Amino acid sequence: MIPDHPPSRIRALITMLASPVWRVIKALKKIFRNISVTFCAATERTYCLLLNRRKNFRYELAVAGIFKNEGPFLEEWLTLHRAVGVDHFYLYNNDSTDGFREVLGPWISKGLVTLFEWPGTGGQRSAYNHCIRRFRSHARWIAFLDVDEFLFSPENQDLRKVLPRYQGAAAIFVHWVLFGSNGHMTPPEGSVIEAYTRCLDLESARNDAFDHKNNHYERDLYVTGWAKDGKSITNPRLIKNYYVHKPEEVWSGKTVDEKMRTPMQRVSGYADISCDILRINHYWSKSIQDITRKVERGNACWVDTPSQRLERWLDRESHLNKTEDKTLLELWERIRREK
Repeated sequence: MIPDHPPSRIRALITMLASPVWRVIKALKKIFRNISVTFCAATERTYCLLLNRRKNFRYELAVAGIFKNEGPFLEEWLTLHRAVGVDHFYLYNNDSTDGFREVLGPWISKGLVTLFEWPGTGGQRSAYNHCIRRFRSHARWIAFLDVDEFLFSPENQDLRKVLPRYQGAAAIFVHWVLFGSNGHMTPPEGSVIEAYTRCLDLESARNDAFDHKNNHYERDLYVTGWAKDGKSITNPRLIKNYYVHKPEEVWSGKTVDEKMRTPMQRVSGYADISCDILRINHYWSKSIQDITRKVERGNACWVDTPSQRLERWLDRESHLNKTEDKTLLELWERIRREK
């Protein structure tokens, strides 16, 4: 048997000694990383809570949203929200190819809109969190809405007069009222608010049992439009991480509904939804042609056939025309008269 060459034995000894040393170094690195993360989080929390003591902000209420090819609907959406007390808009363009810049140009020139380019897929959550971190010192409240969602108060035209009663809340969860096609097969002329006035009534929404996930096993047949869902008006200084509909983590405070209760979101069975003080009209489908195009565009997660998918979405739409509701239309007509 040929003895080991001395350098080989030295290398073996070094390896033997280095192994536990390296494990200790890795453990120490993990400890220091955790300490660093904890320290940074504590520092950010302290900063946010101190910032929240400020009495005056540049904007009392702002709206943030991400959009793609919504050019024809932006003017009405901006006009309505400006009239109900929104001071500023943070908009994120997600690869639009229509004429949205012509619509937004005058709003940007007046300093009412801040526009960001936000390309790629799945960017809604990252856009919202970008907005919170960058503008939490600018706006007292930031509402997160899509362009087919219209936030207003049936109680008071100016939202800024309603929000002070929720001081201390991290977010106010505002329930949707879901609107269907109103019988329009193709997109009608005129405004969205005027064209679509039929929706799912409140009692049906409270008891809604539509199976959006198709028994939760066939994700490819998933349908949006939860009657018990909605969006949030946030105090951005109290939010650590934001999801699509409401905060995921907060530094302080709670998410409440308009009655200061824990939101009834996507619950099974009856849910005491309330839309008396704050409300979002969600024009979920618009015309049958609109909803058909939306479904036929597809999604990376869908593996079913377009006909199967469309059948389920049209089934959902058929539930959303049960009652006539002109609450926002009356407000819209008053706003137009005042202008």
